[in-house]
Amino acid sequence: QPNELESIINKALTDKEKGFGNLKIELSSEAKQHIIEKSAGDARRVLNALELAVTTTSPNSDGTINISLEVAEQSIQQKAITYDKTGDQHYDVISAFIKSIRGSDPDASIHWLARMLEAGENPRFIARRMIILAAEDIGLADPKALSIAVAAAQALEYVGMPEARLPLAEACIYLACAPKSNAVIKAIDKAVKDIKEKSIGEVPIH
Repeated sequence: QPNELESIINKALTDKEKGFGNLKIELSSEAKQHIIEKSAGDARRVLNALELAVTTTSPNSDGTINISLEVAEQSIQQKAITYDKTGDQHYDVISAFIKSIRGSDPDASIHWLARMLEAGENPRFIARRMIILAAEDIGLADPKALSIAVAAAQALEYVGMPEARLPLAEACIYLACAPKSNAVIKAIDKAVKDIKEKSIGEVPIH
């Protein structure tokens, strides 16, 4: 019922332990009504929209977060995709991303990339992982892959987000579709092992 959803919003705005009671928030009546009407009676969707509105709106000079109808319209259309970017889910998602590229599955790879970006993952972290993967899992099977991964990282620094999602996506798809070879990492790891464990001698005379 609309009255129950309004009560949920009011409680979330005033609850200092589990809600936003410690913040100064002004939610316009139009914004509140829009969130309620578009939630289809789903309390979770109401709370997700409210959270997105609060966390994506910068406070004004006196510290008040003003949530207008426009902000509410944008927030109710977005899905709250979050995960603990320092915990297990962070590593699970990046692992799924890497394994999808290694498995040459561009559809799964782009899904996990989008999921990370929408969850607010640091795009530089994603770019670094793609550079490493290009050398480790593709290597000499397609040396161009490393250049594309590096170019995506440079594009990220040059244009920033959200536009950089395009070169990141391009690199992601290219890496997933590229042939795979681990010869490079096997070669350097074996050479390092020899250096550590074997007699390496002097530099040979020309």
